Amino acid sequence: MHRWIVIAAVAPLLATPAHALCIYDGAMYAKTSLAQEFNDAKWVVKAKVEAGDYHWANYGPSWTIYTVRVLSRFKGPPVATFRLFTYRDSGGFYLDNGTDPDLDSDYLLFLDPATQTLPHGVTNVVQVNYACGQSKRWSDLTPADRGTIARLARR
Repeated sequence: MHRWIVIAAVAPLLATPAHALCIYDGAMYAKTSLAQEFNDAKWVVKAKVEAGDYHWANYGPSWTIYTVRVLSRFKGPPVATFRLFTYRDSGGFYLDNGTDPDLDSDYLLFLDPATQTLPHGVTNVVQVNYACGQSKRWSDLTPADRGTIARLARR
């Protein structure tokens, strides 16, 4: 009886992008490895944030598009810049420093073309393949992590 109440309470949250959860390959809040996300992502890059375009909504989902410049490419076709889309929700990946775009940090990003439902007029954007995963500030990588990325890129 109680499990149906939980399912009924959670199901509506899963239906809207404004209430997303971190889900990877069907598992909620999965612990992924660098190799796993490297293999799954179309692009793996070290990038710098150049701008953030914030769209705050009183009703409906809020979202942001960051412009990021590729500093190093580890996987995927060469691209100089990306427009990285994220909803402002529990499944979002933010390139922020407080309330502004984090223009001072470099990031390791595992990216895929955006496949989620996008706001009207938003096109040609990518998304982080798993917001709760291995994408992070470059300075947060250990030397071993950097070595793993370099080895994966040489395969």
